[in-house]
Amino acid sequence: MFQAGFAKRASFAAAHVALVASLLWGCTPQIGDKCVLSTDCSSSGDRICDTSQPGGYCTTPSNCRPNLCPDKAACVLFAGSVPGCFVDDRDGPAGARTGRAFCMARCENDGDCRSGYVCASPTDPRWGGVIMDNDQTQLTCMVAPTFSIDVDAGDAEAPVCGLGTGSDAGIDASAPSITLEAGTVPPLFPDAGPDGG
Repeated sequence: MFQAGFAKRASFAAAHVALVASLLWGCTPQIGDKCVLSTDCSSSGDRICDTSQPGGYCTTPSNCRPNLCPDKAACVLFAGSVPGCFVDDRDGPAGARTGRAFCMARCENDGDCRSGYVCASPTDPRWGGVIMDNDQTQLTCMVAPTFSIDVDAGDAEAPVCGLGTGSDAGIDASAPSITLEAGTVPPLFPDAGPDGG
């Protein structure tokens, strides 16, 4: 009788633990969920809360890798190039080192996104993202734009990385040549003299 009662209580406890575990599993935060702290996204450290996004945004802690985001999310690179520069400072699709890649919640329509976010292509000029995954048609939950951008405004970028056009254009950056006269080595830079000129 004692063993039967103990077995019944143990079975009930196991069923209770399984029920609680299944409820908790269903409440696991997903990529794109709102958050305040990173622990709102994960207690194991595999997700962080991007507090720069409205209402917080659960994502992965470091630059995502193509096709490897959890929760069927998309890996999107932002700031993948420096405005005005005609070259990337990295080879391949990783873009400029100023860029950051985030796992973004995928969607099919605005109803799939939470309040303050819209379902759109991250490659739209309003966000300027680059989809890193093989599927380039993915839509993601993006911050709803609060302003519009005239994408036909022409080339309004400053040439921060352009070729020199000012007084520095004629500078010779080659190594100085040293000639020996009377057994002495001339100074690397000629002395401007007492009057500086």
